[in-house]
Amino acid sequence: MAMRAITELMNAYQECSRNLWNVYFSGRENIGCSLDAFEQIRRLLFDSLVLSELFYEGEAEGEDITPPALKVVPRERAFLIERPGGLGEAGYWDQEKDMVVGPNDITLAFLDYFDFFQIPIMDFRYYRCKILSFPSRAEYEGREALINAVDGLVFHDE
Repeated sequence: MAMRAITELMNAYQECSRNLWNVYFSGRENIGCSLDAFEQIRRLLFDSLVLSELFYEGEAEGEDITPPALKVVPRERAFLIERPGGLGEAGYWDQEKDMVVGPNDITLAFLDYFDFFQIPIMDFRYYRCKILSFPSRAEYEGREALINAVDGLVFHDE
């Protein structure tokens, strides 16, 4: 299966989303409603700027289309692994401090962008990923991880 680099598509989506929030939504009085509306708009932007550019086989339409697998490949850099919390507890990203992984050490699936703080400014600084495979640390498979977006490349399995 061939892998297509789509980091530029992701960067365009990141910049568009970031600008839309920071310029038009972040200063509104009712920030809760702004966040709700923005999340809906973000899904549409992602579909339009990223997913619509990916190749689909077949004639599937609408709900029949399986979302594509987007993989994040880290450069040789540190990343953060989510520490499991208790029920209803917010996640902490300090399971391993300054763990360094390279492109062949781990398989990560893109889930979304992540910022520790969203108000008033969003930067979409991190890729929030699911650890699919991590042979040297199998106990972390299935957990989420954060990789600084400038330290990773995104690929689509074609």
